[in-house]
Amino acid sequence: MRSSEENVGVLIEAWKLMVGRLPTGTITQAGGVATMFAHVPMSFLNLSIPDRPLEDAEDWRRALAVAKERAQACKYPSFVGLCEAWAPEGWERVAAEEGLALALHMTGMAADRLLPARRALPKLEFRRVLDETTARDLAMINAQAYQMPPAVFECLCNLHLWRSDSFGYVGYAGERAVTAASTFPVAGTLYVAFVATLPDAHGRGYAEAVMRQAIARGRQAMGRTRMTLHASEMGRPLYQAMGFEAGAKMMLLETSLGSTPH
Repeated sequence: MRSSEENVGVLIEAWKLMVGRLPTGTITQAGGVATMFAHVPMSFLNLSIPDRPLEDAEDWRRALAVAKERAQACKYPSFVGLCEAWAPEGWERVAAEEGLALALHMTGMAADRLLPARRALPKLEFRRVLDETTARDLAMINAQAYQMPPAVFECLCNLHLWRSDSFGYVGYAGERAVTAASTFPVAGTLYVAFVATLPDAHGRGYAEAVMRQAIARGRQAMGRTRMTLHASEMGRPLYQAMGFEAGAKMMLLETSLGSTPH
């Protein structure tokens, strides 16, 4: 992405959209911290993140105090996000003192156009998420891809996310759901999310095929050209090959400051 401000801004707006569509979601942005809590077992959807550059270690500590206070209202674990370019000197020490540990890196990426496919794409049947069956298929593909218990993804096995402006697609090889991707309107861009393929179906071009489907249908409906996403280390090579350029890195720190998960 062009700047850290765009990177963080798109992430915050994407989480506001997703969390805001779930019936238990709460959103607060004040005190230099944006908090989007879905109040679900999927900690990925319970996130606090500083929305501005941090001046020094004490400023970071103050932001964590805000995140900690808000986490007390959530009975499930949550993440604290931090833009690497905004992290002050000594941030690791402060995070460790506050009981946080790095869970994963994400890279903000953007593209104004896609590069041509490097190879012939596989033939799949694409079904848009329009009912609970396809919503569950998308959720369970993501659960398996990220090696998480299926119950964690139950919050997505419904149509709360999937409105007329959202384009979730599942790719089927025969009758088997093998890959999924989606696009949402976020901050004037087409935001790509929930890209996943079953572990035993990697290497066949499925993720690229379903991404291109979701992007094409989203752009056709929304008329948006700029595409954004936040990539895991596993997904980043594919996105780069498709024409997405890397921007600022985001760090997700794991916290269990809330109550014990139920």
